[in-house]
Amino acid sequence: MFRSLYFKIVMILVVMIFSVMCVVGAILIGSVVDFYKKDFAVQMRENLSPGTQLRDELTSAMTSDNFYDAQKKILASYGSSLGIDEYRDYYILDTEGVLLAGSNPELGSSLAKTTNMLLAMNGKDGYDITEGSDYCDAAIYLENNGYKCVIYIIDTQDEARELTWILFSIIIQSLFIGLLIAIILSFFLAKAISSPIQSLTRGTQLVAEGDFTHNIEMHSRDEIGILTDNFNHMKTVLKNTLDEVSGERQKLETVLSYLTDPVITFSNDGLILHINESGIRLLGDEYNDSFNIYRFFELFDVPYEGDELDIENFRPPAVRTADGGVLIRAIIYKDRVFDVSFGMIRYNDKSEIKRGFITVIHDITESYELDKARREFVANVSHELRTPLTSIKGACETILEDEDMPDNVRRHFLGMVVSESDRMTRIVTDLLVLSRLEYNRTKWRIESFDIKEAIRHLCELMRVDAKSHKHTLRFSASKYIPMITGDRERIEQVLINVLSNSIKYTPDGGEINVIASYQKSSDHITIKVTDNGIGIPNEDTTHIFDRFYRVEKSRTSETGGTGLGLAIAREIVIAHGGDISIDSKYGSGTTVMIKLPLITKLTSSQNISKVEGGAVV
Repeated sequence: MFRSLYFKIVMILVVMIFSVMCVVGAILIGSVVDFYKKDFAVQMRENLSPGTQLRDELTSAMTSDNFYDAQKKILASYGSSLGIDEYRDYYILDTEGVLLAGSNPELGSSLAKTTNMLLAMNGKDGYDITEGSDYCDAAIYLENNGYKCVIYIIDTQDEARELTWILFSIIIQSLFIGLLIAIILSFFLAKAISSPIQSLTRGTQLVAEGDFTHNIEMHSRDEIGILTDNFNHMKTVLKNTLDEVSGERQKLETVLSYLTDPVITFSNDGLILHINESGIRLLGDEYNDSFNIYRFFELFDVPYEGDELDIENFRPPAVRTADGGVLIRAIIYKDRVFDVSFGMIRYNDKSEIKRGFITVIHDITESYELDKARREFVANVSHELRTPLTSIKGACETILEDEDMPDNVRRHFLGMVVSESDRMTRIVTDLLVLSRLEYNRTKWRIESFDIKEAIRHLCELMRVDAKSHKHTLRFSASKYIPMITGDRERIEQVLINVLSNSIKYTPDGGEINVIASYQKSSDHITIKVTDNGIGIPNEDTTHIFDRFYRVEKSRTSETGGTGLGLAIAREIVIAHGGDISIDSKYGSGTTVMIKLPLITKLTSSQNISKVEGGAVV
């Protein structure tokens, strides 16, 4: 209560009024005493100064030895002019200060020799008022006919003191009455001032608690009323601003939540300030309350030195970015490849601005693998083309160096040139086909055809090649297999490639079985090509559809393949909406399973022409 503005206003007003009344009282009391002294001095000078009637009469009375009796009568007659009363007396003294006569002889015998009296005893008049004295006096020197005397008038100021006490009593009474009135009025005034301020205080408390619905009523148009109106306006502006900030923050949090890239912010102590869902999923079991940036550095093998968080503490291969951050490329974590970038942020912690880190983790596994595959592809193409080019160059150099070379030998080398040229042509052709398939630039000829009959026809064609290797090629199919839609030529290309591989990589005298099946509840047909050939090692199975990949590199020249057949086959099957897989056991044989939908998944945006009744439309 004593600290409230209401109480302080009351106390200020009371103290102010009390102080004013005390000062006024002191001034009044001092004025009474001062007025009394000045009035005494004026009276004495007006009646006793040289040339005044009273002084002349007192001087003229000095004609006999008993002149002081005559002077006493004269002074008594001028009593009203001199203010002679019970508080003021007159005395006639000789020049030695001996009392001759007076209005109060009893007190006159014990008169003290004052400054004014001493002046008169020395032949001068004395009217000086001594500051701080409890009396007022005046003394004049008279001389006539050889007689000398001193007229001395003294006022005890008891009357002034009585007046002062009466005035003091009046002032005290007025002070108490005034204080009582002041207290009552100050309560009303303090309430009038503090009530709107208290309303403002309650309003600020509600705003601080987040309640912006309370409007403070304005009771007047004075300064406090204007302040209240400004506060209501400020509250509205603040609410709108906070709503905007909150909306932006929610949008930011939503964006961060749905970002596929993990985003983590760390405080200057290294603790997590914020992490989105992608970041939590990436860290997995590592994420907990004690997780910090230094553990992050360990997990991602970040080149960082120093105990304090500073962008300057990153070490190569970390590189600085144009915005002042740091980027570390190709960090491997959990069998994935990431680009990790760091930047400095500022955040507010208990009204203190601090610095921390923001980390963005970008998964580049696909692009990294694609770039790696691209580099491997270029290397493989270079290698695949280098071999026939080397053979061609060697054959040509041999022919040029030996002019007497027999015709049959020259024909052998020229045949080698033609053979290797054909091989390069096949490689380039297959690369073009594969490129068109991957970039959806292949021209498809969609038609409805009997897949069962198409497979049977292909088996008959491939049986000649199989017999040259003493293989047994068998075909079997479900009793009913429906027609399918697709690019018949491309699908036959897939089957020819698979059958050719089985024939090539199966030792002479092997068995190759082709089985086509269909289930009524299914929306696709299944084609299995099984052989008892050399098989594929487990470590090669996942790469068998890669470009230029061969299980046995030594058989490349023997088989004459380009290493692109299965890659092309996979792209054709996938383009139709199907699937192709290989199950193999090294040394025991291989099974290739092809699933084709009854209706192709190829769309009109993929350069399609339809075949109806043998005509392309």
